[in-house]
Amino acid sequence: MCDCCSAEGRDASYRCGPQSKMVPARLYKVFVGRVASVKLCRLCDIHLFRSGETRFLAQNIQFAQTLVSSKSSSDGGMGLFD
Repeated sequence: MCDCCSAEGRDASYRCGPQSKMVPARLYKVFVGRVASVKLCRLCDIHLFRSGETRFLAQNIQFAQTLVSSKSSSDGGMGLFD
């Protein structure tokens, strides 16, 4: 399931179809010195490309909060961050 859609409470399979593929994406500007690896549905991937990371996260606040909580829980461990 799409990380952004699941954080925002949207049904990615309804929005993109049941056979849609998840696209791996990396967010570079979210945190200093860290890269966040996420899986996005086709629509979220297009939205991220068109709006950029800053606007994408500003429009998807729950997803941004999920990234922050994942960063704090994965101190030194393998999680969303490489």
